[in-house]
Amino acid sequence: MNHTENINYESILLAVKRWPAARRFALVQDVLRTLAAESEPQPPRERTLEQALRLMPPGQPAPTDEEVERWLDERRMEKYG
Repeated sequence: MNHTENINYESILLAVKRWPAARRFALVQDVLRTLAAESEPQPPRERTLEQALRLMPPGQPAPTDEEVERWLDERRMEKYG
């Protein structure tokens, strides 16, 4: 940001500080919308369940709560002793 842009930024910020909170919030939302319009489209996110199901070997039942708890305990022991 050069000196001229910095002065404009500072003067804008000072002016905006005098606005009511609702108007400042609306400005923030409008600025965020301009950023969203310029950002690159993100690939659609996969659902967590679908990701987890692909980690399981085919044909095997899901682990029980007790097995998962045992695995977590084992991992904690490895990590923290």
